[in-house]
Amino acid sequence: MQIDTTERHIMENRGTRHTLIIRKVHPQDFGNYSCVAENQLGKSRQTLQLTGRPGAVTFRSPSVSQFKDRYNISWTVDSYAPVEEYKLYFRRLPESPTELDNRIEQLQPFEHQKNYHQYGSNIYHTSIHRSYNAHWPRNDWRDVVLPAVPLSHLYTQSMSYVIRGLDPDQQYEARVQARNKHGWSNTSESFTFSTSSNGSEMRGLSVTFYSAATIPKIYSIFFWLLTNFISIAVILN
Repeated sequence: MQIDTTERHIMENRGTRHTLIIRKVHPQDFGNYSCVAENQLGKSRQTLQLTGRPGAVTFRSPSVSQFKDRYNISWTVDSYAPVEEYKLYFRRLPESPTELDNRIEQLQPFEHQKNYHQYGSNIYHTSIHRSYNAHWPRNDWRDVVLPAVPLSHLYTQSMSYVIRGLDPDQQYEARVQARNKHGWSNTSESFTFSTSSNGSEMRGLSVTFYSAATIPKIYSIFFWLLTNFISIAVILN
């Protein structure tokens, strides 16, 4: 279907450069747009997909953890609509490349977290108490579905997660998807990180996650507790 020029659909032509401008994008504008150029030598076509889904996730955390049994993984994603939830995939990389199976559809559910413990309004923590070796084949993909809390209306949105229960001095692979009201983003490129061989240790398998807006509230709670503790000590003395 050829696009007609309207108040929202504007065509600009400057020499050999042709531009389609869509103002006040609506969901019905989403879809595939093709541009066809033709001369006496032939025809060429290029297609562009316009979507409201989040863009590709970019990992921001360092590739080496300072701990031997956990890793704080963080990323950013561009999305015009607020991201509602993320899906994090991760697995330990096998020593032999022949053992790798990169197909996401082979993932086994790790934990679709539906029940959350709330501290204040923005801090969430979920612990999974289970034996690592007995219930988690080491090289299998695992996935965690986590909400974006609080919802951000910024174009570039960020999240940070702590994955625990990892093996020391090992390499892991992670991928992430983001979802907004228009759907899921494509799965990100693989990100490789490793745990330390002699860092501090925290037992148990769990995932802890904080949003960027949470950190100031943590400090506020800490100073409130500290102030009240000092006040009680003065009264007792």
